[in-house]
Amino acid sequence: MGSQIQFKFNLTAISIGIAIFSMFFGAGNVVFPLILGYQAGEHLPFALIGLLLTAIGGPLLGLFGTILFKGDCKQFFQRIGTWPSYLVVLLIMALIGPLGGMPRCFIVSYGAIAPYLGDISLFWFSLLAGAVVMLSIIQRKFILPLLGWFLSPLLVMALIIIIVKGLISFTSPMPVNISAWQAFTQGLGIGFDTMDLLASILFAVVIWDLLKEKLMVQAHDTSLAEIAAICCMASLIGGTLLGLIYVGLSSVATGNMEVLHAVPKEFMLSALAVQVLGEKLAFVANIAIALACLTTVISLAVTIADVIKVEFDASPLGQRCSLHYGGLTLSIVWLTVVMSNLGFDRLMLYLHPVIALFYPAIIVLTICNILYKLYNFKLVKLPFYITLAGTLGYRLL
Repeated sequence: MGSQIQFKFNLTAISIGIAIFSMFFGAGNVVFPLILGYQAGEHLPFALIGLLLTAIGGPLLGLFGTILFKGDCKQFFQRIGTWPSYLVVLLIMALIGPLGGMPRCFIVSYGAIAPYLGDISLFWFSLLAGAVVMLSIIQRKFILPLLGWFLSPLLVMALIIIIVKGLISFTSPMPVNISAWQAFTQGLGIGFDTMDLLASILFAVVIWDLLKEKLMVQAHDTSLAEIAAICCMASLIGGTLLGLIYVGLSSVATGNMEVLHAVPKEFMLSALAVQVLGEKLAFVANIAIALACLTTVISLAVTIADVIKVEFDASPLGQRCSLHYGGLTLSIVWLTVVMSNLGFDRLMLYLHPVIALFYPAIIVLTICNILYKLYNFKLVKLPFYITLAGTLGYRLL
């Protein structure tokens, strides 16, 4: 009997670990390890330590903390106050949605297939991509599952091939004008820019639902120890898979720095694919990357629209007037199109200061919430707001 329970535990941890990897491995994030590999050069090991701390450790910590709140991000944030919690959730949805994550996906998608589209500009591509996203949302019951089942494995396979072939032909990195410490801090900052900690808190409900399904958890008999153990094991599996991809892509970029010299960031993956795979295989890989990015946009648009619609309908204002779902979705996609036309560098120029300001406070909140659930540590507002104020003061200096 004990071996059967252990087998079920291991099988559940593996399946949820793969789900965690799929949730965090956003198609728009593949460019960040390439940027880090190119910038860090010979100091890549130090840069990777920073990246793995914030791009993997952070989101896994956020996921674990929110799972302890049964996947309810509202309860997770309400410990800092009711209205502040609403503002933080809105900010997170904006950052990972139409003001940040979604436009990045459009830009990376454009960078992947622009070489095959002639003289089409980012403006016209984003308009076309926005129209495709809206049509896909209308038919999402048929299109989204098909794209998810087909494109996710194809994207991972394409990246694995690029990594393996790129490492085989690895060359010594070019000298860089940064120290090992600067490479480490760059890794930390780029890990923040993935925004996976924010996404992990908002979408932890998906993993919670999987846990309920696998463990047959009921609200009144939830075993915190069992959930924590499986979540930790699953996080280790998902984090390892994610780390291997990040380390591989960064290493390939470091070994091909001359290829990436003066290449715009959104075109880095496309340039590497051509260098490593050749023109024909690179075409297939870039199409998979572009379509996977659009699939990510579709999923985010639907999820954010659903959350806003549910919350609005449950509010006092929602009792007096209705919020049209189609108009809400169109607004989200249209804002994504507008923001994507900033281009990758300008978009990150606006996003990075906001992310750098709020990330440390969210990390502190996550740690306090975990300590609260495990050890009844009740202090939360003071550490959160002190961290936020300290970070703001540091940024202003």
